[in-house]
Amino acid sequence: MKSHHFLFTLKGIFFSFILLSFIVGCSKKGEEEETPKVPTPDFSFTPVSPKVDEAVTFNNTSKNATTFVWSAEGTDFNSTDKNPTFTFTEVGNFDVKLVATGEGGSKEIIKQVSVAPADNTTPAPVAAFSFSPTTPQTGQEVSFTNESTNATSYQWSAEGTSFSSTEENPKFTFDAAGDINVKLVATGEGGTNETIKKITISEATQTPPVAAFSFSPTTPQTGQEVSFTNESTNATSYQWSAEGTSFSSTEENPKFTFDAAGEINVKLVATGEGGTNETTQKVTVTASTPAPVAAFSFTPENPKAGEEVTFINESTNATSYQWSAEGTSFSSTEENPKFTFDTEGDINVKLVVSNSAGTSEQSTTVAIAPAAGGGNANPCNLPECYVEKTTTVSSGFTTTVTYTYTVVNGIKKISSVSTASIAGTLITSFQYNAQGLKTRTETKVGGSLQNYVEFQYSNNNKTVRGNNYDATGTLTDYGIEEYDANNRLVRTENYTTAGVLNSYVVFSNFLAIEGSFPQLVQTYDANNTITQTDTHTYQDCQLKKTVSKDGNGTTIGEINNTIDARGLLRTSVATIFVQGTTITSNTQYQYDCD
Repeated sequence: MKSHHFLFTLKGIFFSFILLSFIVGCSKKGEEEETPKVPTPDFSFTPVSPKVDEAVTFNNTSKNATTFVWSAEGTDFNSTDKNPTFTFTEVGNFDVKLVATGEGGSKEIIKQVSVAPADNTTPAPVAAFSFSPTTPQTGQEVSFTNESTNATSYQWSAEGTSFSSTEENPKFTFDAAGDINVKLVATGEGGTNETIKKITISEATQTPPVAAFSFSPTTPQTGQEVSFTNESTNATSYQWSAEGTSFSSTEENPKFTFDAAGEINVKLVATGEGGTNETTQKVTVTASTPAPVAAFSFTPENPKAGEEVTFINESTNATSYQWSAEGTSFSSTEENPKFTFDTEGDINVKLVVSNSAGTSEQSTTVAIAPAAGGGNANPCNLPECYVEKTTTVSSGFTTTVTYTYTVVNGIKKISSVSTASIAGTLITSFQYNAQGLKTRTETKVGGSLQNYVEFQYSNNNKTVRGNNYDATGTLTDYGIEEYDANNRLVRTENYTTAGVLNSYVVFSNFLAIEGSFPQLVQTYDANNTITQTDTHTYQDCQLKKTVSKDGNGTTIGEINNTIDARGLLRTSVATIFVQGTTITSNTQYQYDCD
């Protein structure tokens, strides 16, 4: 019995050992399974063949990872989203890298994305807008901000109101409370799209006033006037005061002069339907500077009409200047200005000088003598008259041309020409630089720009190029003018935008007097063939007659002018011969000296 018990005991011990080994083995196996696994990064993307400006969506299929970092060399693609979206803006092959990180570490994968050019289709417009304030009240202006894409024109409206606009970013004030549907229709090359937003307009409330103001100058001196600018809101009445002074005003923007230096507290009390509010600002007043004294001289001492006069400022303690001359257009803030008086007589020239302490003025009479050559500065002593209006009747139709003038550098020049006919009114305006050279002309019909010309000068202003542009700013052609040493126009040339000569005109056989009076004008085509010859006849510096012939020598037109006793052109009869038909027009001239 004892031996059997011993054997049983040995078997029990052996069985227990086996069982313990099994348990230990299972425990070690469990520990091995809990070791973190290394991430396996992977992804796909759609579309697989994206185009420029087309959104690409990346589908993350990584395993054993919790965080991700995306990038693509040569782009600004950088994301930590699991499944990001990115739009490539250039054509090419891009290496997209995904770094996947988990408990088992980090690992990366790179795949190439090939981006093709975008389709040449026109994108459809997308209407969108916002508005401010977002909670407007009745009587409060609302600003609409257009956020549409691919659109070139817009139509705004709001049901139940008068709001209707084609502006890109309009403004409107709603006068009734309620929910209002505002609609924007956006149109572009790709079609039309619309959006509607509801705006809730509430009844206006009485807002408390806010007192605020500024003043100028910010550092005034004693004896110097200070201007107060009221910047209060929601106020209807005001009360100004300044301790230790007599300043008291109910004006909205008062002025006051402090006669003592120091720091002065200025108070503004603003009152409105919502109550009262006040603000106080410190104004530092310093001792004044010496008062200015105006003084000037001029040269030459005995100027003539048409001769430039230089004014020499001899004032003291002045910081600003204002020049004027009664009966003339002379007005300048320069320290030493120049001006040309175009008429003789005694001219009263006044200079007003200022500084922080006050103003001073001097008036001096400048005696303008007659210009050489009878006072008109022209070779034929014509009266100082300028064409004001012409009226032309041709084939039963009347055309009226009106001229306006401006003085540039002392010389009277045309500022605009307005042509009114049955077809409408055409206005051409002229611009000049400080030297009196024409720099630009613009032609408009009904206020709408039709075309314009810009002028460039070279060769000491003897060569002038005029670039012709349409209303969109596109160059259509250009012309060249050439002047000789006597400033006489001797040749004009017309070119295409590519610089190909179309035609040219030669002016010759000038009268033996000062001025540009060609007696022969010949027009040539690009092949140097004469297409038209005009022969001019003059009387007292005025064009008396013109005979025009074509390239074959056949008369195609005549102009016969009537000159009055003063040498002014009064009537002009033009006759054109076209294919056996005679067309006659009659023009009457009106001057500003009539």
